[in-house]
Formats: sequence, C-alpha cells, structure tokens
Amino acid sequence: MLTEKTYKSLSKAQALLDAEKYTEAGRALDNLLAQTETGSYDRAVVQQTIAYLYSERGQYDKAAEAFQKALDADALPDDVTHNLRYNLAQLLIADGQYKKGIGLMENWLQSETQADNDVFVLLATANYRVENHTKVIEYIRRAIRNDADPKEDWYRLLLSSHMSLKQYKSAIQVLETLITLYPYQKNYWEQLAALYMEQDKEFTSLAVRMLADRLDLGDPQTLINLADMYRYLRIPYKSGQLLQQAMDKGVIKNNFDNMEKLSQSWLAAREDELAAQSLQKMLPMDGSGKTHLKLGQLYIGMEQWQQAVSVLEQSQALLKGNDLGRVHVLMGTAFFNLEQLPQAKTAFSKAIAFEQQSNQAGQWIRHIDDQLKKAENEQDS
Repeated sequence: MLTEKTYKSLSKAQALLDAEKYTEAGRALDNLLAQTETGSYDRAVVQQTIAYLYSERGQYDKAAEAFQKALDADALPDDVTHNLRYNLAQLLIADGQYKKGIGLMENWLQSETQADNDVFVLLATANYRVENHTKVIEYIRRAIRNDADPKEDWYRLLLSSHMSLKQYKSAIQVLETLITLYPYQKNYWEQLAALYMEQDKEFTSLAVRMLADRLDLGDPQTLINLADMYRYLRIPYKSGQLLQQAMDKGVIKNNFDNMEKLSQSWLAAREDELAAQSLQKMLPMDGSGKTHLKLGQLYIGMEQWQQAVSVLEQSQALLKGNDLGRVHVLMGTAFFNLEQLPQAKTAFSKAIAFEQQSNQAGQWIRHIDDQLKKAENEQDS
C-alpha cells in the first residue's frame, strides 16, 4: 500500500489532473517522485500517474517512457502491471513505434481472456504500417468474426492486405462481401471486374462491368442479377455465397423467389446440405408441394431415407399427376432402403397408376415380391 504521505500528495496531484491543470500537476508529481525510493511501490504508482499526465497532454513518447519505468520497478500488483502493459503498447503504437508496440500488445494478449475487439483492429492497423500483411489478415478477420456489424474500413484493410500478398481469390471474396453490403459503391464493382481480368476470366470481368454500368447500384436487384450471372457462368458456389450473405445482412429479402435461387445455386454447386437447409426454409412458403418433392429427391440422393419419407408424406395431399407418381416412387425407394418392404410395395403399387412411373414401379414390385418370398422360404426352412 501507499504510504500516507505519498497517498495525500498523490491525491492532490490527481485533483489537479482532473481539473486539467497539467503544469501544476506535473510539478507536484515531479516533487513527489523525488521523495520516493527507487524500486518502491510508491515510486511505481507515481511513475504511472506521470505517464497518464503525459498521455493526456498528447506527449506519447514521454508517457511511454514513464509507463516503462513503472513496469521496470516490478513493484505493482499483477493486475495493475497487466493493464500498464496494455496502456504502454497503445502508446507505443500511437507514437509510431509499431514493432515494439505490436510485440508488447501480443504478449499482453496471451494472458488476456476477454480482449476488446478494438485490440484486434489496433494490431491489424499497426501490422499494416509495418507491411506484415499476413498478421493484418489474421487480426482483422478476428475482429470481423467478433462483431455483429463489422466496419467497412475493416473489410477494406483486409482487401488491401490480400492484394498486397497477391491473394486474388481471397480478395475477390472480400469484394463480393463489400458489394453485398455496399452495392452502391461502384469502385468495388470496378475492382472486382479488374481482379477477374487479372485471373484471365475476361468474360466474367466484362459481365460484372456491364452489370454495374446498366443497373442502379443502390438496388438490391443488382445483387440478385449478379448471383444469376454467376450461375450462368457456371460458378454456382459464388452465386450461393453472394445470395446467402445478402440475405443474412438483410440486403435482399428471404422470400420464396430468392430462397429458390439460393437452393438452385447450392444444388448446382453440389452443396447438398446447404441446399437442403434452403429447401427446408422454403417449405412453409410453398403450398404447391413442389418444394417438398425437390427436398425429398435431395434426401434420397443423400441416402437420408427417413427424412425423405417425412417430407414426401407431406406432399401427397398437395401434388397431382406425374409429380404425385414420382412421390410414390421416391417413397417406395426410401421404404425399401429402410427395409420396410410392405410399405415400399404399397407405395410402388400406388405409382403403377401413373403412366410415366408404371413400368419402373412394376419392376420394383416384382423385385420386392422376390425378396418377400425369399424371406418367407427362409422362415419355413
């Protein structure tokens, strides 16, 4: 603990600081410092207060020096020392001593369990100053992940570092996110077109430029058209990514038409799980049964037999004609793979009534009859 004399003198100096009487506070602290012993707790606390004074006056080099002296005394409690390291790291970075500040901040971060997101932004910015773009990407990505509403400048910092490292594919992904969030910023569209040209994708580059020139960049329809273009160019995964981001950010609506485009993109990209998630969300929006049928077919392809049965059962009262015949065939297939042969035979028997499914259903029924007869013979023997 502080001695009573130091405590009283420090309280008076602190009051001067609070009143922004910096010159008087500085004199009081210098006098008090001369009365304390080297390496003592009292001196370390006074050095700490002097550092705050310099920091308030914008004299970051002197503030950093005072904080370092307070730390060097090794007389302060661990939690105070921890906070001092953070303050010192901030000051070093603010004073342009980036490498030293980065090193100290990273050491501080190792023993900090709840670092504020500003720390990662600060480290990313400082690393950018020393052109350590790999570290910039690491820290700014952490900041983006941690924030529900990442700043535009963070994405621009990420983009710049990917460009500096010639990581053009990653840069394209960042630009697509920026376009999703800020479709009215024409420069992002131009950069995207330029990057596609850099990758010798002239047609895609031209299409992006034409799209940007012809459409109102403040209109969310622009993003939908860009997603359509990606599907047309056989880049369905990018189409899905763009639509998903736009929906997550509320830039375009989660309505049936947009969800259908999203499911088509994931299906074309063979992202079955993502396609299934999209189709599941569409079910309450569709009273025709068509979405149920698509999802049922997808579950069959994924060999998720029970899920297929559940969703196809819901579609029977909604569909007619050949679509209904397809449902019976699909349900028969699912029941067969679930080894529920009587239910499978019932489903295929219903499918026989539909011209386009009749032949296939008949073959299945003969196969099931053979299986049932074989099982019956085995029981009798």
